Amino acid sequence: MRRDVWPLDAKIQPDAFQLYRQGCAHLFDITLLSPEETFFNRLEGYNLGPLVLAHCQGVPQRFERKLSHIMVDAADTVMAVLELEGGDWRGDYDGRAAGGHMGQIRFIDMTRPFAMSTGAYSSLYVMTSRAQLDGCGDLDFHGLVVSEDSISGRLLGSHLRALLEVVDRMTVREAETAAKAVLALLAGAILAHAEPASGGPRPIEKMLLASGRQFIEQRLDDVELSPESVRGHLGVSRSLLYRVFEPLGGVSAFIQSRRLDQAFDAILQDRAEQHTLGEVAYRHGFRSDAHFSRAFRGRFGVTPGRLRRLGEAARQEGLSALERPDDVWAWLRGL
Repeated sequence: MRRDVWPLDAKIQPDAFQLYRQGCAHLFDITLLSPEETFFNRLEGYNLGPLVLAHCQGVPQRFERKLSHIMVDAADTVMAVLELEGGDWRGDYDGRAAGGHMGQIRFIDMTRPFAMSTGAYSSLYVMTSRAQLDGCGDLDFHGLVVSEDSISGRLLGSHLRALLEVVDRMTVREAETAAKAVLALLAGAILAHAEPASGGPRPIEKMLLASGRQFIEQRLDDVELSPESVRGHLGVSRSLLYRVFEPLGGVSAFIQSRRLDQAFDAILQDRAEQHTLGEVAYRHGFRSDAHFSRAFRGRFGVTPGRLRRLGEAARQEGLSALERPDDVWAWLRGL
């Protein structure tokens, strides 16, 4: 079992708050709501495989997660917070006003901004990826508050409290089993209380799409370019990656369409026909001439061979809108 303890106390460490703020800078901006000389924070965390469990105690403070934080830390993470003691809090979760107190569980979508203030608190945090929560991908749970008086809240809260009492004595196998139970209860609480997400991409999805498109455009001639390499660059889950690129027909489709656009231009610009069509196909990520020809015709309404035969007239005048119908729409999407 992997365990991490991070105690900070201004009575012992004069720079305790600065260390704390710097350590959390990639996640939040933090403002103290009490004198700095009284600052205290203790975090005890456990890695249970598919989730992280952390017990945190601290003084009154304000947390603000902005879009700038989300761009730095774009992982598709879900956080659930059970208030064990004190912890009266209030906040704005991307337009949803929320507040609570001891015995309530709040859910946070870390791909969306929020700002919240809390009194002195002792809280239990559970952090996992959205992909681990079956059936919750299309639900809006950002700022959702579930009371332990509800059935799903009671089941989740009591399990988390019991887990905290024994987690430091668990074996790796026991931890993995306990994590599965927590994930099921988290998903159950969200499914019982959350509403369907409203339509339209979230701000983080727009930023990820812009970053992903730039990454792809700069590597179209890289034979290793793939949805997996894009996902690795963005540092997100596969489900979020696919959702981000859905408006463009998917990651693979977007990569192929941009490679075909480059191949189209390469054929027109190759006035001396220095390269065979097979070489053009290979340079643009296609390993099969037949696949290249079918994909090319599907996108432009003309085969690579016919485009080459159009010769100088095509280079001077371009194809008609009927032969290359989606240019204007591609330009508009790129604005």
